[in-house]
Amino acid sequence: MQPDFREVAESVGLRPRSILEDDRIHRCPTELHPTTRNGAYRTDGYRGWVMNWETGEKAIWHAERESLRHPPVPLPSLTKRRAEEAAAAEFATKIARHKVTKATAQTHPYLARKGFPKTLGLVFEGLLLVPARLDGKIVSLQEIAADGTKRTLKDSKIAGASFTIGSGRNEILCEGYATGLSIWTAGTGLHLPVRVTCCFAAANLAAVAERRRKAVVVADNDKPLPQFGGLGAGEFYARRTGLPWVMPPIVETDANDLHLGGGLHALQALLLRLFEQKRTRGAA
Repeated sequence: MQPDFREVAESVGLRPRSILEDDRIHRCPTELHPTTRNGAYRTDGYRGWVMNWETGEKAIWHAERESLRHPPVPLPSLTKRRAEEAAAAEFATKIARHKVTKATAQTHPYLARKGFPKTLGLVFEGLLLVPARLDGKIVSLQEIAADGTKRTLKDSKIAGASFTIGSGRNEILCEGYATGLSIWTAGTGLHLPVRVTCCFAAANLAAVAERRRKAVVVADNDKPLPQFGGLGAGEFYARRTGLPWVMPPIVETDANDLHLGGGLHALQALLLRLFEQKRTRGAA
């Protein structure tokens, strides 16, 4: 028996609360991070696709012909669909830039919960904004609520985009914003000239790494998944970059968890191991 659309979505780690059959792109939570909206789907009830931006998994779905209530509406041409998606992405980019322009530097409950009560972030209408830049230009935006719920701006294109903290010559790639703040704090505490590039998700980290061949990676220690050969998504994509990498020792934790749970010195020890790995590889 052919699976229904929800089963296909869940097979790649998506957890949509409801499914809208309006042939538009919708964001939804994922199994790994239920408070984010790093999943996406599109369906008209007869065919559709799903995408997990955290793991890079995707799938296409078609309903069984016998189950169709009436013939599906013919799909618009591929050229038309791409034009519509490009227009929607451009509009989302304008929204992102507008919100960043209107945002002010403030403390935020999410940052306080993550160990940075005095750190100022971009805040607009109560949401912490993390601009996603590609080639120096804002193309998308992650919005973080006080309770930690994260949402990427609808219809925006975030592949290859990132957010940078600091300006040191030693670049460290990671996923989340709070994770990046912890890494930057640990690095500067060691008097290392670091800049931290936050890539928002594991799969996107690999995409960013394609253009950052001198960087190193601090991965999230995600729970093992069978589709990645028993590796977590963070480790799988860290290995795929081909760059030196490390991750915290405990499953389902990231560098911010290590910072809060083990103290800054624990994260600093991880970074020292990472840069020793880079030095050893460069000398080989």
